[in-house]
Amino acid sequence: MKCHICKTESEFEAAFIKEWRSFRTIQSTVCPACWVRRRNRFEGTYQLAILAGAAAGYGLLWLDPRSTPGTLLTALFLINLFLILSIIPHELGHAVAARLAGWRVFQIVIGIGKSIYRRNFFGILFDFHRVPVNGTTVSAPMNTRWFRIKRTFILLAGPAVNAVSASAVFFVYQDAWRNEGLFSLPPAPRYFFLANLCVLAVNLWPRHLKTLGLPSDGRQLLNILTVSKQAQDELVAMRYVLEANMCREHQRSAEAARAWCDQGLAMFPENLHLMIMSGVLLLDQHEYERARDLYLKLLDRNGAENMRHILLNNIAYIDALIGRPELLSEANDYSKQAYDAQPWAASIIGTRGTVLVAMNLLDEGIALLIKAYDAAESPRSKAENACHLSVAHARKGNSGDARKYLDLAGQLDSQCTLIRVAEGKLHGSASTSDP
Repeated sequence: MKCHICKTESEFEAAFIKEWRSFRTIQSTVCPACWVRRRNRFEGTYQLAILAGAAAGYGLLWLDPRSTPGTLLTALFLINLFLILSIIPHELGHAVAARLAGWRVFQIVIGIGKSIYRRNFFGILFDFHRVPVNGTTVSAPMNTRWFRIKRTFILLAGPAVNAVSASAVFFVYQDAWRNEGLFSLPPAPRYFFLANLCVLAVNLWPRHLKTLGLPSDGRQLLNILTVSKQAQDELVAMRYVLEANMCREHQRSAEAARAWCDQGLAMFPENLHLMIMSGVLLLDQHEYERARDLYLKLLDRNGAENMRHILLNNIAYIDALIGRPELLSEANDYSKQAYDAQPWAASIIGTRGTVLVAMNLLDEGIALLIKAYDAAESPRSKAENACHLSVAHARKGNSGDARKYLDLAGQLDSQCTLIRVAEGKLHGSASTSDP
Protein backbone atom coordinates (compact mmCIF):
# COMPACT_ATOMS: atom_id res chain seq x y z
CA MET A 1 0.00 0.00 0.00
CA LYS A 2 1.22 3.51 -0.83
CA CYS A 3 0.62 6.87 0.83
CA HIS A 4 -0.79 9.21 -1.80
CA ILE A 5 0.98 12.20 -0.19
CA CYS A 6 4.59 11.12 0.48
CA LYS A 7 4.45 7.97 -1.71
CA THR A 8 5.78 5.80 1.15
CA GLU A 9 5.03 2.12 0.52
CA SER A 10 4.38 -0.57 3.11
CA GLU A 11 2.72 -3.98 3.34
CA PHE A 12 1.40 -3.06 6.80
CA GLU A 13 -2.03 -2.11 5.48
CA ALA A 14 -3.66 -1.71 8.90
CA ALA A 15 -1.49 1.31 9.69
CA PHE A 16 -2.80 3.42 6.80
CA ILE A 17 -5.78 5.75 7.09
CA LYS A 18 -8.34 5.49 4.32
CA GLU A 19 -10.42 8.52 3.43
CA TRP A 20 -12.66 9.76 0.66
CA ARG A 21 -11.18 12.34 -1.67
CA SER A 22 -13.19 15.53 -2.06
CA PHE A 23 -15.84 15.34 -4.78
CA ARG A 24 -14.64 11.87 -5.83
CA THR A 25 -15.96 8.34 -5.49
CA ILE A 26 -12.56 6.76 -4.68
CA GLN A 27 -10.66 6.45 -1.43
CA SER A 28 -7.10 7.59 -0.84
CA THR A 29 -4.65 6.06 1.63
CA VAL A 30 -2.49 8.18 3.92
CA CYS A 31 0.37 7.02 6.16
CA PRO A 32 0.12 7.98 9.86
CA ALA A 33 2.95 10.53 9.67
CA CYS A 34 1.37 12.45 6.76
CA TRP A 35 -2.06 12.22 8.37
CA VAL A 36 -0.80 13.75 11.63
CA ARG A 37 1.17 16.48 9.83
CA ARG A 38 -1.80 17.40 7.66
CA ARG A 39 -4.21 17.40 10.61
CA ASN A 40 -1.93 19.63 12.69
CA ARG A 41 -1.32 21.96 9.75
CA PHE A 42 -5.04 22.27 9.03
CA GLU A 43 -6.01 22.90 12.65
CA GLY A 44 -3.17 25.39 13.10
CA THR A 45 -4.09 27.24 9.91
CA TYR A 46 -7.74 27.30 10.99
CA GLN A 47 -6.88 28.85 14.36
CA LEU A 48 -4.68 31.47 12.72
CA ALA A 49 -7.49 32.28 10.26
CA ILE A 50 -9.91 32.72 13.17
CA LEU A 51 -7.50 35.12 14.90
CA ALA A 52 -6.96 37.07 11.68
CA GLY A 53 -10.73 37.20 11.16
CA ALA A 54 -11.20 38.45 14.72
CA ALA A 55 -8.71 41.27 14.15
CA ALA A 56 -10.45 42.21 10.91
CA GLY A 57 -13.89 41.94 12.54
CA TYR A 58 -13.06 44.20 15.47
CA GLY A 59 -11.46 46.62 13.04
CA LEU A 60 -14.63 46.75 10.95
CA LEU A 61 -16.77 47.23 14.04
CA TRP A 62 -14.50 50.06 15.17
CA LEU A 63 -15.10 51.77 11.83
CA ASP A 64 -18.81 50.90 11.74
CA PRO A 65 -20.51 49.40 14.84
CA ARG A 66 -23.31 48.03 12.61
CA SER A 67 -20.98 46.23 10.16
CA THR A 68 -22.45 42.81 9.31
CA PRO A 69 -19.10 41.25 8.24
CA GLY A 70 -17.53 42.57 11.44
CA THR A 71 -20.30 41.06 13.56
CA LEU A 72 -19.97 37.67 11.84
CA LEU A 73 -16.17 37.54 12.16
CA THR A 74 -16.22 38.45 15.85
CA ALA A 75 -19.01 35.93 16.44
CA LEU A 76 -16.89 33.17 14.88
CA PHE A 77 -13.97 34.19 17.06
CA LEU A 78 -16.00 34.15 20.29
CA ILE A 79 -17.60 30.78 19.51
CA ASN A 80 -14.18 29.32 18.71
CA LEU A 81 -12.72 30.82 21.91
CA PHE A 82 -15.45 29.34 24.07
CA LEU A 83 -15.12 25.98 22.29
CA ILE A 84 -11.46 25.92 23.30
CA LEU A 85 -12.19 27.07 26.85
CA SER A 86 -14.85 24.37 27.26
CA ILE A 87 -12.31 21.57 26.66
CA ILE A 88 -10.59 21.87 30.06
CA PRO A 89 -13.76 21.69 32.23
CA HIS A 90 -15.02 18.85 30.02
CA GLU A 91 -11.86 16.81 30.63
CA LEU A 92 -11.83 17.77 34.31
CA GLY A 93 -15.33 16.35 34.51
CA HIS A 94 -14.03 13.00 33.26
CA ALA A 95 -11.05 13.17 35.65
CA VAL A 96 -13.06 14.04 38.77
CA ALA A 97 -15.62 11.33 38.01
CA ALA A 98 -12.82 8.80 37.50
CA ARG A 99 -11.32 9.71 40.86
CA LEU A 100 -14.73 9.41 42.53
CA ALA A 101 -15.19 5.99 40.90
CA GLY A 102 -11.86 4.82 42.29
CA TRP A 103 -10.01 4.81 38.97
CA ARG A 104 -6.44 6.03 38.54
CA VAL A 105 -6.20 9.25 36.48
CA PHE A 106 -2.82 9.58 34.78
CA GLN A 107 -3.00 12.43 32.33
CA ILE A 108 -5.16 15.13 30.76
CA VAL A 109 -4.10 16.07 27.24
CA ILE A 110 -5.32 19.37 25.77
CA GLY A 111 -4.83 20.02 22.07
CA ILE A 112 -2.87 18.37 19.28
CA GLY A 113 0.57 18.82 17.76
CA LYS A 114 3.80 19.41 19.66
CA SER A 115 3.62 19.49 23.45
CA ILE A 116 4.43 22.98 24.75
CA TYR A 117 3.76 22.74 28.50
CA ARG A 118 3.56 19.90 31.01
CA ARG A 119 2.85 20.16 34.69
CA ASN A 120 1.71 17.79 37.41
CA PHE A 121 -1.25 18.95 39.48
CA PHE A 122 -2.82 16.77 42.21
CA GLY A 123 -1.12 13.67 40.82
CA ILE A 124 -2.39 14.26 37.26
CA LEU A 125 -0.08 15.22 34.40
CA PHE A 126 -1.55 18.11 32.40
CA ASP A 127 -0.12 18.16 28.88
CA PHE A 128 -0.90 21.19 26.70
CA HIS A 129 -0.17 21.00 22.98
CA ARG A 130 0.42 23.67 20.37
CA VAL A 131 -3.02 23.62 18.70
CA PRO A 132 -5.72 23.87 21.42
CA VAL A 133 -8.44 21.70 19.90
CA ASN A 134 -9.84 18.53 21.44
CA GLY A 135 -8.69 16.78 24.57
CA THR A 136 -8.53 13.41 26.24
CA THR A 137 -8.29 12.04 29.77
CA VAL A 138 -6.13 8.96 30.36
CA SER A 139 -7.43 6.81 33.21
CA ALA A 140 -7.55 3.13 34.12
CA PRO A 141 -9.53 0.99 36.58
CA MET A 142 -7.99 -0.52 39.71
CA ASN A 143 -10.22 -3.58 39.30
CA THR A 144 -13.25 -4.76 37.32
CA ARG A 145 -15.81 -4.34 40.12
CA TRP A 146 -18.90 -2.49 38.80
CA PHE A 147 -16.91 -1.77 35.64
CA ARG A 148 -19.80 -0.87 33.32
CA ILE A 149 -21.50 1.42 35.87
CA LYS A 150 -18.26 3.24 36.71
CA ARG A 151 -17.23 3.59 33.08
CA THR A 152 -20.65 5.00 32.15
CA PHE A 153 -20.44 7.49 35.03
CA ILE A 154 -16.97 8.63 33.89
CA LEU A 155 -17.95 9.00 30.24
CA LEU A 156 -21.12 10.97 31.02
CA ALA A 157 -19.34 13.32 33.43
CA GLY A 158 -17.57 15.31 30.68
CA PRO A 159 -20.71 16.09 28.65
CA ALA A 160 -22.57 16.72 31.92
CA VAL A 161 -20.19 19.60 32.69
CA ASN A 162 -21.03 21.17 29.32
CA ALA A 163 -24.75 20.64 29.92
CA VAL A 164 -24.53 22.31 33.34
CA SER A 165 -22.50 25.21 31.88
CA ALA A 166 -25.08 25.78 29.15
CA SER A 167 -27.93 25.53 31.67
CA ALA A 168 -26.24 28.12 33.89
CA VAL A 169 -26.57 30.68 31.09
CA PHE A 170 -30.29 30.03 30.88
CA PHE A 171 -30.83 30.44 34.62
CA VAL A 172 -28.74 33.61 34.86
CA TYR A 173 -30.45 35.23 31.87
CA GLN A 174 -33.83 33.47 32.04
CA ASP A 175 -35.92 36.68 32.04
CA ALA A 176 -34.33 38.06 28.88
CA TRP A 177 -34.37 34.59 27.32
CA ARG A 178 -38.09 34.09 27.95
CA ASN A 179 -39.05 37.53 26.75
CA GLU A 180 -36.86 37.92 23.66
CA GLY A 181 -35.06 34.60 23.07
CA LEU A 182 -31.44 33.48 22.94
CA PHE A 183 -30.20 36.18 20.58
CA SER A 184 -31.27 38.94 22.95
CA LEU A 185 -28.48 37.87 25.33
CA PRO A 186 -25.12 39.71 25.38
CA PRO A 187 -22.58 38.19 22.95
CA ALA A 188 -20.33 36.49 25.54
CA PRO A 189 -23.00 34.40 27.36
CA ARG A 190 -24.80 33.70 24.07
CA TYR A 191 -21.71 32.22 22.42
CA PHE A 192 -20.69 30.50 25.65
CA PHE A 193 -24.05 28.71 25.61
CA LEU A 194 -23.75 27.74 21.93
CA ALA A 195 -20.17 26.51 22.36
CA ASN A 196 -21.06 24.22 25.27
CA LEU A 197 -24.11 22.95 23.41
CA CYS A 198 -21.87 22.17 20.44
CA VAL A 199 -19.32 20.32 22.58
CA LEU A 200 -22.14 18.35 24.24
CA ALA A 201 -23.57 17.25 20.88
CA VAL A 202 -20.22 16.44 19.28
CA ASN A 203 -19.08 14.29 22.21
CA LEU A 204 -22.32 12.35 22.54
CA TRP A 205 -22.51 11.69 18.80
CA PRO A 206 -21.22 8.08 18.47
CA ARG A 207 -18.35 8.37 16.00
CA HIS A 208 -14.58 8.12 15.66
CA LEU A 209 -12.81 11.44 16.23
CA LYS A 210 -10.34 11.96 13.39
CA THR A 211 -8.39 14.70 15.13
CA LEU A 212 -7.50 12.37 18.03
CA GLY A 213 -7.86 8.97 16.42
CA LEU A 214 -10.10 7.96 19.34
CA PRO A 215 -13.80 7.13 19.75
CA SER A 216 -16.10 9.87 21.06
CA ASP A 217 -17.78 9.63 24.46
CA GLY A 218 -20.97 8.52 22.74
CA ARG A 219 -19.18 5.77 20.83
CA GLN A 220 -17.53 4.52 24.00
CA LEU A 221 -20.88 4.51 25.81
CA LEU A 222 -22.26 2.18 23.15
CA ASN A 223 -19.17 -0.04 23.36
CA ILE A 224 -19.68 -0.53 27.10
CA LEU A 225 -22.65 -2.77 26.36
CA THR A 226 -20.45 -5.33 24.60
CA VAL A 227 -17.13 -5.04 26.48
CA SER A 228 -15.89 -8.50 27.47
CA LYS A 229 -14.33 -9.63 30.76
CA GLN A 230 -11.05 -10.09 28.92
CA ALA A 231 -11.14 -6.49 27.70
CA GLN A 232 -11.86 -5.31 31.25
CA ASP A 233 -8.87 -7.27 32.57
CA GLU A 234 -6.75 -5.75 29.80
CA LEU A 235 -7.64 -2.27 31.03
CA VAL A 236 -6.70 -3.18 34.60
CA ALA A 237 -3.37 -4.54 33.32
CA MET A 238 -2.83 -1.30 31.38
CA ARG A 239 -3.05 0.55 34.68
CA TYR A 240 0.22 -1.12 35.72
CA VAL A 241 1.80 -0.39 32.35
CA LEU A 242 0.87 3.28 32.67
CA GLU A 243 2.09 3.45 36.27
CA ALA A 244 5.44 1.96 35.22
CA ASN A 245 5.69 4.32 32.26
CA MET A 246 4.90 7.37 34.42
CA CYS A 247 7.66 6.36 36.85
CA ARG A 248 10.07 5.76 33.96
CA GLU A 249 9.34 8.87 31.89
CA HIS A 250 8.35 11.54 34.39
CA GLN A 251 9.60 10.49 37.83
CA ARG A 252 12.73 8.88 36.36
CA SER A 253 12.64 6.14 38.97
CA ALA A 254 13.71 2.79 37.51
CA GLU A 255 13.06 1.02 40.81
CA ALA A 256 9.47 2.28 41.07
CA ALA A 257 8.82 1.45 37.43
CA ARG A 258 10.11 -2.10 37.92
CA ALA A 259 7.99 -2.51 41.06
CA TRP A 260 4.80 -1.52 39.22
CA CYS A 261 5.62 -3.76 36.29
CA ASP A 262 6.36 -6.76 38.51
CA GLN A 263 3.16 -6.15 40.47
CA GLY A 264 1.18 -6.16 37.23
CA LEU A 265 2.91 -9.31 35.95
CA ALA A 266 2.10 -11.07 39.22
CA MET A 267 -1.61 -10.50 38.46
CA PHE A 268 -1.44 -10.81 34.66
CA PRO A 269 1.66 -12.92 33.88
CA GLU A 270 0.75 -13.36 30.19
CA ASN A 271 -0.19 -9.78 29.41
CA LEU A 272 1.67 -8.71 26.27
CA HIS A 273 1.90 -5.00 27.11
CA LEU A 274 3.28 -5.67 30.58
CA MET A 275 5.89 -8.04 29.15
CA ILE A 276 6.96 -5.49 26.54
CA MET A 277 7.27 -2.86 29.29
CA SER A 278 9.35 -5.32 31.31
CA GLY A 279 11.71 -5.63 28.34
CA VAL A 280 11.97 -1.84 28.05
CA LEU A 281 12.94 -1.61 31.73
CA LEU A 282 15.57 -4.33 31.27
CA LEU A 283 16.90 -2.34 28.33
CA ASP A 284 17.16 0.78 30.51
CA GLN A 285 19.20 -1.22 33.02
CA HIS A 286 21.51 -2.48 30.23
CA GLU A 287 20.38 -6.06 30.80
CA TYR A 288 20.42 -6.59 27.07
CA GLU A 289 20.58 -10.40 26.99
CA ARG A 290 17.54 -10.79 29.27
CA ALA A 291 15.56 -8.23 27.27
CA ARG A 292 16.49 -9.96 24.01
CA ASP A 293 15.43 -13.39 25.31
CA LEU A 294 12.10 -11.97 26.45
CA TYR A 295 11.33 -10.30 23.10
CA LEU A 296 12.36 -13.41 21.14
CA LYS A 297 9.85 -15.46 23.16
CA LEU A 298 7.12 -12.87 22.54
CA LEU A 299 7.89 -12.83 18.81
CA ASP A 300 6.81 -16.49 18.50
CA ARG A 301 3.78 -16.07 20.72
CA ASN A 302 0.24 -16.42 19.38
CA GLY A 303 -1.72 -13.18 19.60
CA ALA A 304 1.33 -10.93 19.21
CA GLU A 305 0.85 -10.37 15.47
CA ASN A 306 -0.22 -6.73 15.88
CA MET A 307 2.96 -6.03 17.86
CA ARG A 308 5.28 -7.97 15.55
CA HIS A 309 7.02 -4.95 14.03
CA ILE A 310 7.60 -3.39 17.46
CA LEU A 311 9.12 -6.65 18.71
CA LEU A 312 11.32 -6.97 15.61
CA ASN A 313 12.43 -3.37 16.09
CA ASN A 314 13.25 -3.90 19.78
CA ILE A 315 15.24 -7.09 19.12
CA ALA A 316 17.22 -5.37 16.35
CA TYR A 317 17.97 -2.43 18.63
CA ILE A 318 19.22 -4.73 21.40
CA ASP A 319 21.36 -6.67 18.91
CA ALA A 320 22.96 -3.40 17.79
CA LEU A 321 23.63 -2.37 21.40
CA ILE A 322 25.18 -5.75 22.24
CA GLY A 323 27.29 -5.35 19.11
CA ARG A 324 28.41 -8.95 18.67
CA PRO A 325 29.16 -9.64 14.98
CA GLU A 326 26.98 -12.77 14.90
CA LEU A 327 23.93 -10.71 15.93
CA LEU A 328 24.32 -7.96 13.33
CA SER A 329 22.83 -10.06 10.55
CA GLU A 330 19.69 -10.60 12.63
CA ALA A 331 19.66 -6.91 13.55
CA ASN A 332 19.88 -5.93 9.89
CA ASP A 333 17.09 -8.34 8.87
CA TYR A 334 14.72 -7.44 11.72
CA SER A 335 15.25 -3.69 11.55
CA LYS A 336 14.72 -3.74 7.77
CA GLN A 337 11.44 -5.65 8.19
CA ALA A 338 10.24 -3.14 10.79
CA TYR A 339 11.42 -0.15 8.73
CA ASP A 340 9.80 -1.43 5.53
CA ALA A 341 6.51 -1.87 7.42
CA GLN A 342 6.49 1.44 9.32
CA PRO A 343 9.03 3.83 7.74
CA TRP A 344 7.27 6.82 9.35
CA ALA A 345 7.78 5.74 13.00
CA ALA A 346 10.55 7.72 14.72
CA SER A 347 11.61 4.83 16.98
CA ILE A 348 11.87 2.44 14.04
CA ILE A 349 13.81 4.96 11.96
CA GLY A 350 16.21 5.44 14.87
CA THR A 351 16.71 1.71 15.30
CA ARG A 352 17.44 1.25 11.60
CA GLY A 353 20.00 4.05 11.80
CA THR A 354 21.58 2.53 14.92
CA VAL A 355 21.88 -0.87 13.22
CA LEU A 356 23.49 0.63 10.11
CA VAL A 357 26.03 2.43 12.32
CA ALA A 358 26.79 -0.86 14.10
CA MET A 359 27.37 -2.41 10.66
CA ASN A 360 29.76 0.46 9.88
CA LEU A 361 27.44 1.92 7.19
CA LEU A 362 27.99 5.26 8.83
CA ASP A 363 26.68 7.79 6.29
CA GLU A 364 23.39 5.92 5.81
CA GLY A 365 23.03 5.43 9.55
CA ILE A 366 23.71 9.09 10.35
CA ALA A 367 21.11 10.24 7.80
CA LEU A 368 18.43 8.05 9.42
CA LEU A 369 19.43 9.03 12.96
CA ILE A 370 19.11 12.72 12.08
CA LYS A 371 15.68 11.97 10.64
CA ALA A 372 14.72 10.09 13.81
CA TYR A 373 16.03 12.92 16.00
CA ASP A 374 13.89 15.47 14.15
CA ALA A 375 10.79 13.24 14.33
CA ALA A 376 11.15 12.32 18.02
CA GLU A 377 8.89 14.22 20.41
CA SER A 378 10.25 13.61 23.91
CA PRO A 379 13.60 14.95 25.18
CA ARG A 380 14.49 11.40 26.22
CA SER A 381 14.08 10.02 22.69
CA LYS A 382 15.97 12.95 21.18
CA ALA A 383 18.79 12.41 23.69
CA GLU A 384 19.05 8.72 22.77
CA ASN A 385 19.27 9.57 19.06
CA ALA A 386 21.88 12.23 19.84
CA CYS A 387 23.96 9.60 21.68
CA HIS A 388 23.84 7.27 18.67
CA LEU A 389 24.83 10.16 16.40
CA SER A 390 27.76 10.83 18.72
CA VAL A 391 28.83 7.19 18.42
CA ALA A 392 28.51 7.31 14.62
CA HIS A 393 30.65 10.44 14.32
CA ALA A 394 33.20 9.00 16.74
CA ARG A 395 33.49 5.98 14.47
CA LYS A 396 34.05 8.30 11.52
CA GLY A 397 36.76 10.08 13.43
CA ASN A 398 34.78 13.34 13.66
CA SER A 399 35.47 13.98 17.33
CA GLY A 400 34.11 17.54 17.12
CA ASP A 401 30.70 16.42 15.84
CA ALA A 402 30.73 13.50 18.27
CA ARG A 403 31.30 15.85 21.20
CA LYS A 404 28.61 18.24 19.91
CA TYR A 405 25.96 15.51 19.87
CA LEU A 406 27.09 14.14 23.23
CA ASP A 407 26.73 17.59 24.80
CA LEU A 408 23.32 17.94 23.14
CA ALA A 409 22.20 14.63 24.66
CA GLY A 410 23.26 15.85 28.10
CA GLN A 411 21.30 19.07 27.66
CA LEU A 412 18.17 17.21 26.54
CA ASP A 413 18.26 14.48 29.19
CA SER A 414 21.14 14.38 31.67
CA GLN A 415 19.87 11.00 32.96
CA CYS A 416 20.00 9.27 29.58
CA THR A 417 21.66 5.89 30.17
CA LEU A 418 23.33 5.93 26.74
CA ILE A 419 25.47 8.99 27.54
CA ARG A 420 28.09 6.85 29.28
CA VAL A 421 28.16 4.47 26.32
CA ALA A 422 28.66 7.34 23.89
CA GLU A 423 31.36 8.85 26.11
CA GLY A 424 33.21 5.55 26.11
CA LYS A 425 33.09 5.38 22.31
CA LEU A 426 34.27 8.97 22.00
CA HIS A 427 37.19 8.51 24.40
CA GLY A 428 38.12 5.25 22.71
CA SER A 429 38.08 6.93 19.33
CA ALA A 430 40.18 9.82 20.64
CA SER A 431 42.72 7.38 22.10
CA THR A 432 43.14 5.42 18.86
CA SER A 433 43.51 8.61 16.83
CA ASP A 434 46.32 9.98 19.03
CA PRO A 435 49.77 9.78 17.38
